[in-house]
Amino acid sequence: MTTYNQLKKIIPADQALANKALQAGLEQIKNIFDATLPGLAGATVELESNVGLDAINALTQPLPANVIAYFSTTLATGSGPDGLFLLTDLIGSITGVNISAPLANTTAILNTMTSEGALNSLTNGSNGVYTVMEDTAAGVYTVGDAENFTTTIPPGLPGTGTYTANTAGGSISSAFTSGLNPAMVSTVNSIVSSNSTQVAQTTANFTVISNQLQNEQINLALADVQFANLVPGIQPFGLVYSLASNGLDVVEGGTAFVLQSVANVATQGGQAMISTMREARNQELLNAAGMQTDILISDQYPEPTADLGTAQYTVAQAVSQKII
Repeated sequence: MTTYNQLKKIIPADQALANKALQAGLEQIKNIFDATLPGLAGATVELESNVGLDAINALTQPLPANVIAYFSTTLATGSGPDGLFLLTDLIGSITGVNISAPLANTTAILNTMTSEGALNSLTNGSNGVYTVMEDTAAGVYTVGDAENFTTTIPPGLPGTGTYTANTAGGSISSAFTSGLNPAMVSTVNSIVSSNSTQVAQTTANFTVISNQLQNEQINLALADVQFANLVPGIQPFGLVYSLASNGLDVVEGGTAFVLQSVANVATQGGQAMISTMREARNQELLNAAGMQTDILISDQYPEPTADLGTAQYTVAQAVSQKII
């Protein structure tokens, strides 16, 4: 307000304030100092207003809530911040995103439950439900002739009972339907009830995996990606040439993350991919610090010159060509 205080000593205070307001408004215009007064005046005269657009004039905020809601539910469906769509929302499963960790955690939980004996009623080699199912399917408990077959599961085993049919397959099927399947369901329910915490975690793990795979299918369809139409045998030179620029996309779930995740670090080629992207990021840091780098390597190399024959006169030939 310094200029206003000085100006109101020269002209009326209201005019000084109006001039100060005009100055503050003009200073908000980009490149205002590059404009000429006649040019600015001419452009201002031609400016259009929102006259007649009552819905726009009635806005009390730059972006209405209904517009935000529309884009949030329609476009901002990615897993990044504020619904940002990431490359891993499209092909994340190939990098192990939402796949590897849940599977590893589920495996660890099941291994622990197995070592603690929580799954014995299913897997015990003598009387576990799965063991009896395998033996039943293999015909261990089935006898009969051409017209009458009986599958008898001994007492003490899951699904115990006698099941008959006119074929071996029929009696085995009856044993599963009436005895073993109900026994398996009952056993699993009992395990779930006794290990609720572990079951909740494994269920959550498979929910994460399922959601990842389902969302990828949806997003691939929305992006009209059709793998069946990809042309085989194309050399990935485009990927090679863009490695440096892709390396600068360091957002979680972005291009650099995906490429580094699928790179085979056991090979020189895989390590070269990662090294190239790191080099690009190093260049970016150095350039930002004012240190210009030039690491372009010339692809020119000495080539043998073709023998195209003699194209110059010898001294004797030149002398013989003189005309006197």
